[in-house]
Parts: sequence; C-alpha cells; structure tokens
Amino acid sequence: MDMSAPLLELRGIGKSFPGVRALHDVSLDLRAGEVHALLGENGAGKSTLLSCMNGLLRPDEGKILISGREVQFSRPAAAIAARLAMVHQELVLCSNLSVAQNIWLGREIRRAGGRIDRAVTRHRTRELLAMVGLDLDPDCILGTLGLAEQQIVEICKALASDPRIIVLDEPTASLDDDQVQRLLGVVRRLRDRGLGIIYVSHRLNEVLDLADRMTVLRDGRHVVTRDLNGMTEEGIVSYMVGTNRSGDGFAWSARPIGAPVLEVERAATRGRLKDVSLCVHAGEIVGVAGLLGCHREELAQAIFGTVPLQSGAIRIDGRSPRLTSPMAAIRAGVAYMPADRKEQGLVLGMSVGENITMTELDRLSRLGLIRRSAARRMSLDLMRRLGIRASGPGQRAGQLSGGNQQKIVIAKWMTKPGRVVIAEDPTRGVDIGAKSEIWGALRSLAEDGRGLLVMTTELQEMMQVCDRIVVMSRGRITGEFTRDAFDVERITACFFS
Repeated sequence: MDMSAPLLELRGIGKSFPGVRALHDVSLDLRAGEVHALLGENGAGKSTLLSCMNGLLRPDEGKILISGREVQFSRPAAAIAARLAMVHQELVLCSNLSVAQNIWLGREIRRAGGRIDRAVTRHRTRELLAMVGLDLDPDCILGTLGLAEQQIVEICKALASDPRIIVLDEPTASLDDDQVQRLLGVVRRLRDRGLGIIYVSHRLNEVLDLADRMTVLRDGRHVVTRDLNGMTEEGIVSYMVGTNRSGDGFAWSARPIGAPVLEVERAATRGRLKDVSLCVHAGEIVGVAGLLGCHREELAQAIFGTVPLQSGAIRIDGRSPRLTSPMAAIRAGVAYMPADRKEQGLVLGMSVGENITMTELDRLSRLGLIRRSAARRMSLDLMRRLGIRASGPGQRAGQLSGGNQQKIVIAKWMTKPGRVVIAEDPTRGVDIGAKSEIWGALRSLAEDGRGLLVMTTELQEMMQVCDRIVVMSRGRITGEFTRDAFDVERITACFFS
C-alpha cells in the first residue's frame, strides 16, 4: 500500500444510461484529513458519481483507486469492505429499534454460539457515540430522538465499519441552523481523526465554512477542482452554472393582492395545533417559519384533509368545505406539495408525463381511456415552462435529479384551478439554479391569483420571496411580520416564544 497516495482517486469516470450521457471523463482525489466538497446543480452528475463510487453502479469507463490500488465494486458491501462508507441524504434507519440495534443491524456482535453479545454491543456503541460527541443511551429508541441526533446515529452506523473514507450526501438538508452546527462539529471531529470526507451540499455557506477543497461538476463534466481559500458563494455559483445567477428568481416583486382565499380560524388538532389563526389572500405568498417540531406540517395536513380538526374552522374562498380527505381538499381548491417528494409527491417508478398528468386524468380521458396525444402535449408544455430536464415525458421520474423531481411536483398542480397552494420545503436538497427556477414557478402561481402558504427551513429564502411571514412554535402562532418589518433576529426570537 502506498501511504503517500490519496485515500481515493477517481480517474476518467464515464457513465451512460439509455439516451443520456451522465458522466464524461470525471476525475477527483481525496486526501486523508480532508473535507472535499462535491458540488454542482441538480442533474450535474453528482448522484451518479457517488453511485459509481460506492458500488451501486459500475462505471463504463475510468478507474477507482483506494490508497493507490485499483478497485472494482460490484455492490455497496464491497465498498464497505474497502473501508469506504456512504451516508445517504434519506435516513436508512428503523425508528422502532434502539440506537445500538440500528448501528449494528446486519452485522451484530455475537458470542460463540451465535447469541448477540449485548454488553459488548453497548460498549462499542458508546465508543462510537463518544467519537462524534453524542451522549446517548445505546438502548434508547431511535424514534424518540430529534432529526439531528438521528442523522448523527446514521454517521455512527457508517463508522461501525471502520472506514477511512466517508461520503456524506446532503447530511444537513432537513436540519435547522442549530442542528446544522452540531452536525458540522461532528464532521470536523472526524476530519481531525484523519478520515477523508466527501461532502455533498447545496448550502454553500456550509461548504465555505467546512471544506478544504471542492470539485464542481456541470452537465456530467468536471469543471474545476480547487482550494476553497478566498472563494465566495458567488464564485462557486459561477463555476456551477457557468454564469453568476446567485440571485435569480429570489427577488421579491409586487403583485396585486386580492380577497382572502384561505382562512384558518382558531384551528386545533389533537395534541398538535393550538388555536392557530391565519389568512392568505389571492396573489399573496405567506411563509410559515419555525424550528423543526413547531408542528407547521400538521397545519398543512389539516388544510389538506389528512389530519382532522378537533376545533376551529378552515374556509376556502369564503366557504367552509368538509376537509375529510385529500380528495375533498382538492375538490375545494387546495393543492399540496409535500416536503417528502420521493414518498408523497411522486410515483418514482412512473414516467415524467404520467406524474405530471395524474391530477388531470378526468380531463384527459374519454370513455375511460386516456387521450395519450393530449397528455403528451400537456406534459411537454409544462416541461418546457418549468425547465424540467429529461429525455422526454417517457423517462422514469426516479431517474431525474432532486430539482427536476420537485419541478414535476409543481407541474402537476399548475393546470388545476385550485386557489390555495401549500408548499413544504420546496427547495430542500436542490442547487442554487434549481432553487431560482422553483421559486420562479411558485411565484407564477401567485401571479395567476392563487394564494401560497410556504413552509421552509430556509429563512433567508423565505424573507426574499414572501409577502408576509408568520412564525409557529409548539403548535401556536407566535409572531407575524409584514414585508417592511422582516428582521432575522425578531423573527427567530419568535421561534422560542
């Protein structure tokens, strides 16, 4: 083994799918004790490169070397055996099991005879938790922990295989600012122990604060690998998109504000919402800010008919429909874009066109049969309007990047006549360019006279695009701010009221 060689080298990696060239001659290297950021817009090839790196995909061209020796991974287990571990953006944990059971699931520590050695398991778990600075009981049930702690348990699960290389894919995408800082501290601790870390994030302030070097991909090609000293967010964006677009789509613009389209009056649910009242007008974008656990998701679900009200009222365009199901809410004029686009917003095994048109099947059908030419025309029109990058309406939605998947979620509601649009974390895990396009698409819905209720952990984005912001804490409204009164400190102070 060449101890002077980089921990990891990718040389000339190429990968193609039917009709799509995903990677062209991509190279990077990772050193011991380094955080190396892998950056690029959605669709730039990052996910494909990570999949080639950890054995989910086999590259068509190029070489992968670990500590100077060429390797070929046929499955993720082979990468783990070579001491390369990956922590995925979506948690792969069991909420009903303990912390220790999750960390050692599938590789349990056993005594002679095959029984699980619980004492050694607890001891090894405590060692891993101490390594990342987390003081937890190994026997506590994972589902009782906050999202940040669960993310750190996911990292401990990767550390249990004794890796020299860790790949972190969007580890902070669902965390609030305090939780982000906690997790970044863990990453620094691992770097100081000599591990090499590939770090993927669309939060460029994190990258500048944490990473030593960056590699940028664009359209499946290597753009640059360079030290981050002296770099700015604007400079990184210019590499990612080919031009400086850091503010496109984010600037607030005045719109005609009409009559109320959504009125929530003293709404309460069992143990969650408590006396919540708010109003959204036609043409208005209202943000709902708050820390994770403030229960704004329950507000969205109550309006969309998936959580029953215990008391209070919800009015749509002055009427009080019985919102007993999502179908009833859709008939009343409510569109809902959930935060979990993969599980709730899309059917990943279906095509782009099928996902876009699924809310319009009644209009696109005749005598029970879908008019495929009309469905294709609708899909192509919305793909063009929203800039959805795919080989065509027939491409499977699960093959697209996160930003393009989010645009599909928006597209399927654009032709509905609904008056209220609820968007939960619409830019979660997408790059700066896709964020601009997504906010532009949402703003166009407001310009059409719809009222938007937007919920996101990105307070700065909310302040740039919203007309008003209400703050929730522990199921209550604790503050409301008009645009001329937006102030980060005053808004965040209401998070803790």
